[in-house]
Amino acid sequence: MADNNKPMQYMRYAIGEIALVVIGILIALQINNWNEQRKARINETGLYSRILMDLQVDEKRINDLIEYYRDDQLMHYHIFQDTQGLWPNDSIIDFSTLRGARLFSLIIEANYSKYIKEISNDHIREKLGDYFKEEFNVKDAMKMIWDFKESILKLFLSKYGINNTKELFNHYQLDYYDLREENIFAYSKLKERYGTVELDQLLFDLGIKTSWALSALESNLAANQELQIILKNELSRKSSSIEK
Repeated sequence: MADNNKPMQYMRYAIGEIALVVIGILIALQINNWNEQRKARINETGLYSRILMDLQVDEKRINDLIEYYRDDQLMHYHIFQDTQGLWPNDSIIDFSTLRGARLFSLIIEANYSKYIKEISNDHIREKLGDYFKEEFNVKDAMKMIWDFKESILKLFLSKYGINNTKELFNHYQLDYYDLREENIFAYSKLKERYGTVELDQLLFDLGIKTSWALSALESNLAANQELQIILKNELSRKSSSIEK
């Protein structure tokens, strides 16, 4: 009978060994899965921190551009007032940004679009996707102004001798980035075009395009600041959960 019980004992032993091995594998897989999730959480926290820092960089640049284009918009308004005889004779219009247009390369979509699927928080992922759209609107508005000034406005200035060559070469020592915002326009030549349909339509187009650029920038700024708050709150929440 003892001999008859040995196969059963061996089977029970074998089953026990197999069960231990399976349990060991399951525990190892669970530990590995926990480690992977932990790494993913750490990586996601790092991703939020990097996005937040880049948003703060872009916030300053957006504010600078809003100020630039508000000045540009005011200058267009002053020119129009002058064409209507409503601008004081002793006042000087600063034409420095008339030729210039600033292309604005925002960095959030370029740097993080490939990582958006790694974000587990649905709300943050959605807000980041919306932010990419805001960036596109700014890029579209900036390119619209750039193309208009390059292909139409600069031709108008050259055609009527409004660019002041003498003033340009009086500042030959300045580099391009300084020179492009010098007031190098022949005011008398511009005044000769006052009242023409051509100049009026140029001012109209400048007004529309600059208003669109400002609207896109201000909307982008609001989205930037909202996303910063969301990320700061999430980082604070993650930090608190780690401490607990």
